[in-house]
Amino acid sequence: MIRKASLLTIALALLVAVPAFSGGDGKCTYKTQDCLNYMSSKMKSSGWVGVELDVDMETHSYTIIKVIPGSPAETSGMEAGDVLFAINGVKIADDNEEALKKAKKEWKPGQSVDYTIKRDGAESRVTLTLAPMPADVLAKWIGHHMLEHASTDIAQK
Repeated sequence: MIRKASLLTIALALLVAVPAFSGGDGKCTYKTQDCLNYMSSKMKSSGWVGVELDVDMETHSYTIIKVIPGSPAETSGMEAGDVLFAINGVKIADDNEEALKKAKKEWKPGQSVDYTIKRDGAESRVTLTLAPMPADVLAKWIGHHMLEHASTDIAQK
């Protein structure tokens, strides 16, 4: 599998809509504090699945490499090695990016989400109920993003 994006970046991209704060290259273009405030607010109210993913940049497939213990993903039966194929009936593919953003935009804790996964070549459907974002996950993701901001801020000086 060809890895070209960090696990945290992939997970963040799947859960939080930050396009209003990013340029065409996906980098956040807002001031550090504005971005921090937006991310914190958005992520606190977003639904959480509880997986870490790897992406194959050639096939654009998302493979679960870790299911967080106690997460909605674990409760639903998702396992490491499962490949995410569709969310609420929308195929995960580059040409469906807008439809996927729309499908995930309003995710809230308590909402049900249907995933189509592939496990050992067989396709199956998994339904889970999104949970609130745990504080440690929120801190980790925001911290990672803020480190990118610090690098950008230093480079610009």
